[in-house]
Amino acid sequence: MTHEILMSVENGLLRVAQVEDGHLTALQAAPLGKADAQASTVGQIYLARVERVVGRLQAAFVDIGFDKSAFLGAREARALVPDATRDTPIEDCVEDGDTVLVQVTRPPQGDKGAQVTADVTLAGRGVVLAPCRTRIAVSRQIEDEAERTRLTELAEKIRQGDGIDAVDVDGMDGPSGWVLRTAAAGQEMDALAADMAQVAGQWEALLERAEDMDAPSLIHEDLGPIEKALRDLVRADTAAVVVEGAAGFATAKGFMRQNMAVLADILSAAEDGEILFDRHDVAGQLDKAMLPRVDLPSGAWLMIETTEAMTTVDVNSGAAEGDALAVNLEAAAALAKQIRLRALGGLIAIDFIDMTDQAAHEAVLKALDAGFDGDKNPVRIGPMSEFSVVEMTRRREVMTLAEALRQNGGD
Repeated sequence: MTHEILMSVENGLLRVAQVEDGHLTALQAAPLGKADAQASTVGQIYLARVERVVGRLQAAFVDIGFDKSAFLGAREARALVPDATRDTPIEDCVEDGDTVLVQVTRPPQGDKGAQVTADVTLAGRGVVLAPCRTRIAVSRQIEDEAERTRLTELAEKIRQGDGIDAVDVDGMDGPSGWVLRTAAAGQEMDALAADMAQVAGQWEALLERAEDMDAPSLIHEDLGPIEKALRDLVRADTAAVVVEGAAGFATAKGFMRQNMAVLADILSAAEDGEILFDRHDVAGQLDKAMLPRVDLPSGAWLMIETTEAMTTVDVNSGAAEGDALAVNLEAAAALAKQIRLRALGGLIAIDFIDMTDQAAHEAVLKALDAGFDGDKNPVRIGPMSEFSVVEMTRRREVMTLAEALRQNGGD
């Protein structure tokens, strides 16, 4: 499988397409420039002041310096309580007037303020520091169990100083937790320790800044959109990164030389006058991804409708010759790809073709779940009802594909 990353900057918007074997698999978009400062704040860490705790909402509204107060839910606030459970109420986590560190998980949208979490994390190339957690976790995209075990053991040795200088960061409830990212795969102790030490140093500097500032204040800015895309998306098997635009290419080149030197040779600039998204007909694939109807090879099709509240999907057998199970299996695999490509999140309801056999239900659910292997956004899939309806949730992204294209002047 050939993995390529295409980056295009147009009208102040960075669009990043991931292509595998010529097929568009994901598109991300991020605004560039100060005019879109609030829209590009996901990952930023703020010293916030709690304005109001609302028990009936199990949430608090906090001031991070934006026009509208940010929303801190009880689940996201429980990181502040070492012995919290799933039932710990918001009133036990924060009080009016408290000063807390929070991280933006979703920017302001329309009349809604930003969403934030107290479970602050700090990302490096191969690791993520999680001061409110204690365990060492490994990215789900590293599937080899032996490698997962090896990395976990290495990180624990580094944290404890077993044969190397300890990288020990105090957290909310003992030593801080770490998440080993996909880029950590294959790293030996020295390289992993250097990555962990760099992120730990950034965290200590962040805390020092917070001590000298009053809420609300911006404490930590994440990387710029181009650098962040390179950090998060380039894989060991990435064959090419192509950037359209001289300024964007210069930024990418500098970042990769400093932080990803062994992969720097895969970077290139788009040809003069080239419309980068004409490669692999990415633009055409994007147009198709905006249509509500998705035709399947069997003759069946999907109808995908998105509202502010939820996304609904109807599976239609059409002219398909296979039985209900065959059509539903095809639809489940295709739908998972569409959800990821369209960057859909929140509640998604899927109306499959009716089946009465429980084993068939389980087979379709398994196929749907398999379609999200390697997805960085957490997914929860419910059981199939007697009417063959499945409800699922996926963590929302900063912008859906439709929102990204509209911001860039698309239809």
